[in-house]
Amino acid sequence: MVVIESGGTKSTWLFKSSSGDLQKIISVGLHPREITQAKIQTIQKIVLENHLQEQSVYFYGAGCENKTNKQIIIDFFEKQQMVVRCVETDVLAACISHLGRDRGVVGVLGTGAVAAMYNGKKIVKQTSGLGYILGDEGSGFDIGKRLLQHYFHRKLPEVINLNIENYFNNESILACIYGKEGRMQIAGLTKVVAQFSDHSLMKDILRDAFNDFCKEALTSLGKDYPIHFVGSVAYYFKSDLFKCLKTNGYQPGNVHIEAVHKLYDFLSE
Repeated sequence: MVVIESGGTKSTWLFKSSSGDLQKIISVGLHPREITQAKIQTIQKIVLENHLQEQSVYFYGAGCENKTNKQIIIDFFEKQQMVVRCVETDVLAACISHLGRDRGVVGVLGTGAVAAMYNGKKIVKQTSGLGYILGDEGSGFDIGKRLLQHYFHRKLPEVINLNIENYFNNESILACIYGKEGRMQIAGLTKVVAQFSDHSLMKDILRDAFNDFCKEALTSLGKDYPIHFVGSVAYYFKSDLFKCLKTNGYQPGNVHIEAVHKLYDFLSE
C-alpha cells in the first residue's frame, strides 16, 4: 500500500519497503492540472527505484474535487503500473487525519487554503477553496502576495527587501512571479516572513491574512467545533493563527504539518 498526500507544492509518499520498514519520500506536487513531463520523469524514477509497480495507491491531493481531475490522476498512476484504489482530495485527508470517524471542522493552510465540515464519513460543507485568483485567504500564496505588495509599495525595511531579492536570485521579480512557477514562488516567500516573523510588519501581514481566512472560510461553518489544521502555514505560524482564531471567537484545535501519517494509520486499520 502506497499512501500519497499531495498539495500544490509537494507530495508525501508513505509505504513499506521490502524490509518492512515504513518509508517516507517527499517529491513534487501532483496537482492534476500541473503535471509536467519533468514531474512524470521524477515519479517514474520513484516508482522504479522503490519497486512500487503493482502496488495499491491511495491518493489524496489538491485539485481532485471533480471526476475529470480524478481521472487524470488515475491515468497517471496506471501508466506507472500502479493499482489505483482511491483518489480523493487533500481536504478529506486532513479531516481523516484529525477526526477519523468523528465530526468536526478542519482547515488546510499550505500553498492554498480551504476549510471543511466533516461528518465522520465525508465532507458535508467546504468553504474558501476558490483558488489563488479569487480566494485562498491565509494561504502561503496569499501571505507571499501581501509581502510582495509591501515590497513594491516600498513599505519594507531594507534588510527584508534584500532577502526578497536574494530569494529571487536578484532576477526580475515580476518576470519570475508571472512565469510558469510564479504561484509556487510567491507561496515560497513565507520563508522570508518566517525569518522576520517578530517584525511588526510581518505580524500585520499574518494578522490580516488569517483574519480574512476566518471571515471567508470559517464564518459559515459556525463555532460549535474546535478548528483543526493541516499544512505548513498553519504549523509554522501557529501562534499568529491561533491568536486570530481566538480574536474571532473560534476555538483552536490541533495542527499537523501533514496528514499522511495519520491517514496511513487510518487506512491500515
